[in-house]
Amino acid sequence: MKEFIRRKPVLSFALVVVLWTWIFMALVIALVPIDPVDGPQFVHVALVFLVASPTVFGLLFARISDGRHGVRLLLARALRWRVGPQWYAASLLLIPAIIGVATLVRGLVGADLAGLDLLGNLLFAIPVSLLAAVMEEFGWRGFLLPKALEKHGTLKAALLVGGIWALWHAPINYLGVSRYGAQAVPILLVLLVLPIAETMILAWIFLNTKQSMLLMVLAHFSITCGHILFTLPTLTAGAQLEGDLITAGAFVAAAIVVVATSQTMRQASAKKEPT
Repeated sequence: MKEFIRRKPVLSFALVVVLWTWIFMALVIALVPIDPVDGPQFVHVALVFLVASPTVFGLLFARISDGRHGVRLLLARALRWRVGPQWYAASLLLIPAIIGVATLVRGLVGADLAGLDLLGNLLFAIPVSLLAAVMEEFGWRGFLLPKALEKHGTLKAALLVGGIWALWHAPINYLGVSRYGAQAVPILLVLLVLPIAETMILAWIFLNTKQSMLLMVLAHFSITCGHILFTLPTLTAGAQLEGDLITAGAFVAAAIVVVATSQTMRQASAKKEPT
């Protein structure tokens, strides 16, 4: 097993993290059913990060594949704070701005924005977002993305990491839309797009900040915080699907702009790293 992880770090990480999380979440949901009205309980989300945390797996896989030196390097990247102020702004503000624009578009096409409670959502979003950022990022951008970049160009590496992140996140997405029953399927499919597009943006920041994990944690914080902040009360599956389509479209458009305009992304994706 250890030798397989060293030879195939991306594949082994994906298989272990995704399969373990899906099996574990299925057991949790079976033991603690999701209320169709109130939705998931705190125990559902808390257990994801306590038992299926990508950060924990990232540190474990770094130890197996690169020894103690690999773990030290990974943790040292959390202290890389000397980057331009524009990258702090990009990490903290860009993604919430994209979500905010998507929310305005939703209002223009008929969504009721009167129920938007920014202050109330923010008070809930801050602790949840901080937990999600710390308990995920040292797996996705700490371990997985650098390993993917060793063998692939930026675009392919970002697609791989985004796809794995999307699959890992699917059970968590299900917690939020399970009340729609069979109608949740198209919503879940649309939600698979978000981590992939978001990873394109995060990879752009990652490459321009010397792989700073501090900036990745801040960016992940802004992702979770932005999605919670602009949460709208949704009564129908159709309205939820429409809103998620608009949000996913906004992120895809932003990712395309980043890839098309970033010299760093184009140069990195044009070459293949040596094996």
